[in-house]
Amino acid sequence: MGKYILFDMDGVLVNTEPMHFEIWKKVFKEKGIDIDYEHYKGCIGSTRSFLYNLIKEGYGVDVSVYTDLPERFSQVKDEMLKEKGIPRIEGAVETIKYLYDKGYEMAVASSSSQDYIESQMKTLGIDKCFKLLFSAENVEKPKPAPDVFLVAAEKLGGKPAECTVVEDSANGSRAAKTAGMTCIGFRNPDSGNQDLSVADKIIYKITELKDIF
Repeated sequence: MGKYILFDMDGVLVNTEPMHFEIWKKVFKEKGIDIDYEHYKGCIGSTRSFLYNLIKEGYGVDVSVYTDLPERFSQVKDEMLKEKGIPRIEGAVETIKYLYDKGYEMAVASSSSQDYIESQMKTLGIDKCFKLLFSAENVEKPKPAPDVFLVAAEKLGGKPAECTVVEDSANGSRAAKTAGMTCIGFRNPDSGNQDLSVADKIIYKITELKDIF
């Protein structure tokens, strides 16, 4: 394993994928669109625009015309976080601190917004463990394209072959391998039945990373 570790956030460091589906289901239902999980799961690990395309393909509705969707999503998300708190991944915080203490240079490379990444990592108290917090909103193409990982690696100062990506989604795993990086797939049952077959190794608890690195 190389010295650089790139982490997806949702489903890897915070257990937010079920919450995100619940939010989008509520928001789209307000527009008269009743999405199901089978359609939604294809966007896990990717961006809002990727989800919009899936909705258009699956339901024949161009939801991009609803310019209030991002704001409404944020409103509902804030309400849920205030009510329930951050859904945590067991052992994630201790694992990140362990890897930081061992001297690994780490980044979060996520499809969530930059502000959201920064706020979540700060709330968990591990923002200073990462050399870089980086959103796919800063690149041209979202996962499963490799852009977010390639740019993050460049900013870290590492070559793709020196980087390991930890991902819970099919889109993210494909992005990591297309980038030429080692991929560890985290089998998170709350992220749905994701196809992690391209990953170099599968783990079932995030704390298993302490045995790998």
